[in-house]
Amino acid sequence: MVLKQRRFLFLLIMFNIILFFLLFRLAQLQILGSKSLAVKAQEGRLRLISGEDFPRGDILDRNGVSLTDSKIMPALMVFPSMIKDKEGFSFSTAQILGISADLLKKRLSNKNEYLIFPNLTNSQIEKIKSLNFEGAFIVPLKTRYGPNSLSRHFVGHVNSIDLETWKAFQNKTNLEKKYKINDFIGVKGMEVVYEKYLRVEKPLFYWIVTVDARGRVIPGLSFNKITGYEKAPRPSVVTTLDFKLQKEVERIMDQKIPRGAVVVMDVFNGDILAAASRPNYDQNNIVEYVALEEKNNNNPFINRAYEHYYPGSIFKILIATAAIEEKIVDPDELFTCSGEYVLNPQHIIGCWKEEGHGPLTFEEGFAHSCNPVFVDIALSLGREKLLEYGEKFGLIYDDALIGYPKSRFKSIDISPYGKGKVANAALGQEGISLSPIQVASMVSVIANGGHLVVPRIVQEVKDHNGKTIVSYDYEEPKPVISERTARIIQKMMVKTTTEGTGKKAWVSGYGSAGKTGSAETGFKGAGKPRHFNWFAGYVPIKNPRFAVVVMVEGGESGGETAAPVFKEIASFLLNDY
Repeated sequence: MVLKQRRFLFLLIMFNIILFFLLFRLAQLQILGSKSLAVKAQEGRLRLISGEDFPRGDILDRNGVSLTDSKIMPALMVFPSMIKDKEGFSFSTAQILGISADLLKKRLSNKNEYLIFPNLTNSQIEKIKSLNFEGAFIVPLKTRYGPNSLSRHFVGHVNSIDLETWKAFQNKTNLEKKYKINDFIGVKGMEVVYEKYLRVEKPLFYWIVTVDARGRVIPGLSFNKITGYEKAPRPSVVTTLDFKLQKEVERIMDQKIPRGAVVVMDVFNGDILAAASRPNYDQNNIVEYVALEEKNNNNPFINRAYEHYYPGSIFKILIATAAIEEKIVDPDELFTCSGEYVLNPQHIIGCWKEEGHGPLTFEEGFAHSCNPVFVDIALSLGREKLLEYGEKFGLIYDDALIGYPKSRFKSIDISPYGKGKVANAALGQEGISLSPIQVASMVSVIANGGHLVVPRIVQEVKDHNGKTIVSYDYEEPKPVISERTARIIQKMMVKTTTEGTGKKAWVSGYGSAGKTGSAETGFKGAGKPRHFNWFAGYVPIKNPRFAVVVMVEGGESGGETAAPVFKEIASFLLNDY
């Protein structure tokens, strides 16, 4: 009996002790931890969503204007888990947004927490709202790329980290900034070149989203803004581009150049003032263009201003310069063009003017782009001299663009086997591949009186406080030909626009000087061979300031297709810039 009482007493004591601790803990939670519990309860039904699609520093023009057109714009935010009729939503919404319905449906099926479709117009907003789909919301969002972003091929874009890049990151133990597998990083252009400077950790603001027990957004209680970061300074990359000029160049290209490139350069310091490539692409909708990337001719990601092409008769600028500098020919020396140049019975090079030009001077041969005259001159110079002058003009390797990665592409690679290789090089075909930026540099040597300037596209990188942390200075112009030779070639380039193949490039009141060119692309359009048509020159004639290079893939010829575009851009430079 006594033993049973002791056991009962022991259990009673233990029960009271446990009860005491439970009551103590309950009081502690209710009195001391009520706020903490409330926060945790809230966290269970609240989510923070970035108010910025890609938090990054800006890429600016030379005057501090954003080239990405980053701004707060209405965006469509879609929560795939809430979309019940994915096929119907994809079809209806894709039509409004102007994107592929199949790709949208595929994105909805992926494990995305939410999708963003930025830069909506008022018309798009009204149409989306009329659909009344659950899980689709219109919210203000600071987008990385606005509708008026410029120089997209040099600026580039961001995308999610692919597996190969992620593995490379894992092997780098000294990464300045930590990345997660679902982060977005720069993958093209300056976005990737300056990734370590541009990436920031915090968005400018957040949205608080309230969800129910199943994780679905509750519309009436959601999208409350958390501010405090809007004025936080950001790092920036300052380019040499000029927003006003770049915008005008791209406007003209959109009207007249479906496929090609334009470069505008300061002839005295090499600054790239404008550089554009077509076809263009939407930086906010990269997935639409991935399928085209494998088709080189249609690849919208190709930066044609920095890509290499046969320059055709544009290369005659270098040949004429070398011939005058080496005193192989005088501008007034007479030649006769019969319409062809016979290397041997099996290798005959024709002139673009089939009946021939007849008697003409070297200066006239340049102005009228006579092939037999320049084959003759190139053979007189020889392969070694052509390579020597290619080196002087910085054209052997395309490795000179200050602030941008070197490509190390061998631009002039003339085979040593046979005169035919030199003859083909004289026409800017076999063994010669130049980028529009290289051509602009070549033209600048003539325009500035004989000095080689190195192209530059980035001036500096600034930190969060606006302090310069990386600076890219000009390279001192280097004399490579005599001023006398430069003046003679200038006169020949003026004759091209006044009497020769480039008359449609003449700018009233200021004049212009240049050279036309046309070269085979290897592609066909409408069953006919497609050509790279060029006009490269400078303005004005007196005290030249700007080198302008226009390359158009397709069209009739450099004189008919590229020269009028040159004229329009040059007119803007001289009258409105």
